Amino acid sequence: MELKRILARDIRAANEKAVAQYGPDVLVISSGQVNGLTELIVAVDLAPLTSEEADPFVKTQYATSAKPSGKFDVLLGQTIDQNKRDARERQATKVAKPLVEMAAKSVATKAKAPVKTAAQPVDEMTKRAAEEHDTLRGREIVALVREELNSLRREFKLGQQMAAWQHGGMALPAAIAPLRDALNDAPIPVALRALLIDNIKDHNTMADAMGALSRQLSHSVEQEQVQTPVSGIHALAGPSGAGKSMMVARLAQHAAQQHGSEKVMVISFQDQRAGAWNQTQLLCAQSGVDSFRATNASTLKLLLDEHTDRQLILIDTAGVQMNERLAEIRAMNLNVQCHAVIPADASAANIRRVFDNADNVWASLMLSKLDESNQPWALLQFLTDKSLSVSVASHGDRTVDLVQDVSLAGLVQCALDNLPLPETEEQVQQSARDAAVNELAASKLAQIASKFKTETTGLTHE
Repeated sequence: MELKRILARDIRAANEKAVAQYGPDVLVISSGQVNGLTELIVAVDLAPLTSEEADPFVKTQYATSAKPSGKFDVLLGQTIDQNKRDARERQATKVAKPLVEMAAKSVATKAKAPVKTAAQPVDEMTKRAAEEHDTLRGREIVALVREELNSLRREFKLGQQMAAWQHGGMALPAAIAPLRDALNDAPIPVALRALLIDNIKDHNTMADAMGALSRQLSHSVEQEQVQTPVSGIHALAGPSGAGKSMMVARLAQHAAQQHGSEKVMVISFQDQRAGAWNQTQLLCAQSGVDSFRATNASTLKLLLDEHTDRQLILIDTAGVQMNERLAEIRAMNLNVQCHAVIPADASAANIRRVFDNADNVWASLMLSKLDESNQPWALLQFLTDKSLSVSVASHGDRTVDLVQDVSLAGLVQCALDNLPLPETEEQVQQSARDAAVNELAASKLAQIASKFKTETTGLTHE
């Protein structure tokens, strides 16, 4: 596929332009506002390569494979493996060459036994584990991309059907038409968007419509909050990059302030990412909490059995093979509570990957990166459909940035405040006044600086 950019005056004109240029099956990736125009990013299929064009690609990328598979994830795995083999061969050549020269010189001068020229092998188990982790991570990325594209296709088709229904059978007051357009332009799931637009059709002013949206969403996501984990055994799981390690560090520091650092411990369970274990050690060192590493389920079971006197044990799991790691923890029958860590701006496909497995029983939902999210619509739809309570959240990049009293109404207000609404006449006038005040202040500062420079020009040191 290839990404194309389309600019038009509004979303309808942009959609018509996309269909006219690339056909009715064009896939819309994203939409936004750029300099007062609507921007669409669409994906179009590339034309198939001819045999002359494809031949160099096949020779360079898959020369070692006699019969490459046509599946994208298989080809990706073959390419990654081949690149790793080439890198190891180049490294071995660089290391072996100076050793051979040194051995030859030693033999010539001292006439001793030949020097062993092969480089000392590194830990093969660690290398294989890292390679396996990279392969699994690559496959999960491919699966996630496919799921995201399928989700976008479904949303686009449903959006087209809903747009036809709205234009054909529902007339909205002119005062709230900009709000309807903003809801259509925002990255809101189609089902939730239909409910929101249906809720504002009976209001005549923008303020009333916004108030109705805020009340409806706040009531839909309202639920009883779960207490912050301060005792017992708790495992945190979620997609890669969700902020699980930082959330574990925040919970550990919070518990250490209550019970003392000697009563809290953190276990990194089968996280083979480069630098993950070092990051866990540094984060735990900030609060003085003990950290351990378990590379398999038996080691984890041994650590849990040896430290039953701890008040709180936190298990940090890897984003790769999340369901398999949780199944291993459940098989221990140690009353471990599992918590899902989801960033506030997670996509609908990412959320589905975490909660689709019915075998996982979640004790609570932990929200991360509240300060980085301005369009939490997929999360809001999930909270309206599921009865999973939120325990804690994080707002910042420090270990002390733990939010225990999570306000979902604030999350709703953040989503509504970032709707792409046009500025009202009042806002335009206020912006003009602010610009005039800033310009006057800058002029005054320039005059003061000029006067100060003139007065001090003739001074001498006595």
